[in-house]
Amino acid sequence: MKHLGIWLLIFVGLLSSVSLQAERIVLASSNYHPHYAADLPQQGVVTEIIRQAFALQGIQIDVEFMPFGRALHQAKMGHYAGLIAAWYDEDRVEHFLYSQPMYANHIVLFKRKAMPLEFRNYQQLADARYRLGVVQGYAQPEGLLRARLNTIAVASDEQAFRMLALERVDLVPADKLNGLYLLQTLLPEYADDIEYMEPVLEQRPMYLVLSKQDPRSEELMERFNRGLQQLQASNQYRTILHSLLPATGAR
Repeated sequence: MKHLGIWLLIFVGLLSSVSLQAERIVLASSNYHPHYAADLPQQGVVTEIIRQAFALQGIQIDVEFMPFGRALHQAKMGHYAGLIAAWYDEDRVEHFLYSQPMYANHIVLFKRKAMPLEFRNYQQLADARYRLGVVQGYAQPEGLLRARLNTIAVASDEQAFRMLALERVDLVPADKLNGLYLLQTLLPEYADDIEYMEPVLEQRPMYLVLSKQDPRSEELMERFNRGLQQLQASNQYRTILHSLLPATGAR
């Protein structure tokens, strides 16, 4: 009986270990300052929202950072459970489940201050043959796509803004907070030469996306959405936003 008890304890311990492993998922992510990035406190506000929403459902997350195009592809193939955040895009629905929205990015056009331009419509930009620097894999505003603008794909937001400053592109569509953060912290030598234009092109909610290649994805998404609802109903959600997102953020 003594030996039987020991074996039962070992068996229960193994089951517990498997259970704990099953409650941990790995997500891919790019660096998208100041919303989420490897070098931000708590890896950024979006990562912390996702982390705490899953924690309320007894799930822990690990995050691996890489360029967005690679992160999107790796998550699409099921090499990761999903992607920390993405905008809605019809082409992605075939491969991903979308969560309830977390909060929205405000998309604007950035330009050099020395270039006189008032935005009227996308066709105006196409007729003037402006070159737009866009990050590979990012979903772009529908009007921009319809106008068939001359776009130059780059690997990161920082690269797009550097090319803008060096006059290799004329405009960069980007989240307002993202552009201001990059100019103030990573590219301060160009901050006085670049500005954003009004009006806001669109507000784009950010979503957690989970790969349909992962057999757990539907259950995980249901649990995440429940956790997100719990989080948003609490003071913790507002605390996360106020502590980790700049005061001018989209709330």
